[in-house]
Amino acid sequence: MDRKAWDQIVSGAGTVLAVAFLLLGAAAFYGGQFGQDNVKDRLEPQNITFPPAEAMSPEEKAIVGDFAGEKVDTGTEAEAFSRYIGLHLTEVNEGKTYSETSAQARGLEEDDPARAELDAKVQTLFRGETLRGLLLNAYGWWVASTIALYAGAGMVIGGIILAVLAALGFRHAKVAAAAPAKLRTHSIAA
Repeated sequence: MDRKAWDQIVSGAGTVLAVAFLLLGAAAFYGGQFGQDNVKDRLEPQNITFPPAEAMSPEEKAIVGDFAGEKVDTGTEAEAFSRYIGLHLTEVNEGKTYSETSAQARGLEEDDPARAELDAKVQTLFRGETLRGLLLNAYGWWVASTIALYAGAGMVIGGIILAVLAALGFRHAKVAAAAPAKLRTHSIAA
């Protein structure tokens, strides 16, 4: 196989890959941006705000101090606020979860005064764990969207590089095709 044909085959394959990378990269970038915008659009109206640093305990500052006073409108902040809620949930019933507290309450008679107290704790834990789950879901989509953004950017950059290399390959194919003709012309004239 001569050099021109080889250059054209490799450059053609590079062009197909470049177009595929550019299209997939653009789609991944769009999807990532859509996901992050969607998370922001869902979190902003909730008006969840971290307390100011001066209102936080040392333990709270250690967990979420970087976000003190900020509004929760990103996935990273949602994850941090879920940790903040989790810290407070451990104080509700000596670290027991909703499931454990609910089982404990169901084990008591309806008229037992301790049951009413446990039922209140069950409601608090249920609400807190539900909110934590929703915030962690937002965080998960934020992470997936961020990965899609980086993957999209990488594919677009790779597609551009492949397109440049393919163009150089086609250019080289033209030079390789012209080179033997020039050599034959010079050798006949001599």
